[in-house]
Amino acid sequence: MPARNYPRKQRTQDIKSLFMNVATTNHFEYSIRAFPTTLLQYVQQREPLLTTNFLTRELGLLCKGAEIPGATFATAQVKGNYMGITQKYAHTRIFTDTTLTFMVDSQYRVMKFFQLWQEYIASGGEVSRDKKAYYARMRYPDSYKSSQMVLSKFDRDHFQKMDYTFINAFPINLVPTSVDYGTNKVLEIGVTFAYDRYVVGTISSLDTHSEQQDGNSPYSALNGSYGFTNPYVFSGDSEYSSNVDLKYTDYKANYDLLNGKNSAIKFAYDQDVDFGY
Repeated sequence: MPARNYPRKQRTQDIKSLFMNVATTNHFEYSIRAFPTTLLQYVQQREPLLTTNFLTRELGLLCKGAEIPGATFATAQVKGNYMGITQKYAHTRIFTDTTLTFMVDSQYRVMKFFQLWQEYIASGGEVSRDKKAYYARMRYPDSYKSSQMVLSKFDRDHFQKMDYTFINAFPINLVPTSVDYGTNKVLEIGVTFAYDRYVVGTISSLDTHSEQQDGNSPYSALNGSYGFTNPYVFSGDSEYSSNVDLKYTDYKANYDLLNGKNSAIKFAYDQDVDFGY
């Protein structure tokens, strides 16, 4: 006869230590560790009270509620591999928006910051916002997305923790806040953030450049050689370029210092660089 597996008996004293060491919900820390320079200059010019110390430290202390992020997979179905069986395969990882709740300080710096952040996103137009002909034009994403927004979850012993780093986050919704003549309460504001993805664990820095700066670009082999300068080398921390831009047949005139003549440099899809000698 087959062996039977019965539930094991557990004594309370044997499992008591397990349930006395569970994680709690009221120990966490929030911080924005990286701002685009243009965004920081805009908000500080409009509101001098938004100092760097407030944005990087005090704002996080005023965060009273957060959501540990979640993700889901979009799937596709495949039928026919096995008779009568439908299989699913993941093709896209979907990251859900996250909402944070902040207590508002008496100088209203919290509300001013997020209002100015959203104002900056839509301030790409050339007409002043106090004019009748004002229109909203969105700025380029690199100029308003925060490359590192971190939620750290820990417990009262501060020994174990989990870090969630949100990549390229920005506020998409400021939850309406009601005020009334009823019971006096602390004013709070909810902010919903969208982001590209999140990373679990601590990261010391984030390379915001594309793979072109890592030597994978067809231009990288030429940079600094034969009098050729790579036009896709960037200096700013928030500049991006897609390697797809270079993967097409393109001809650039270049002066050959070795032979003293003009030669064509060919960049072709899935081909090595041809110096045209």
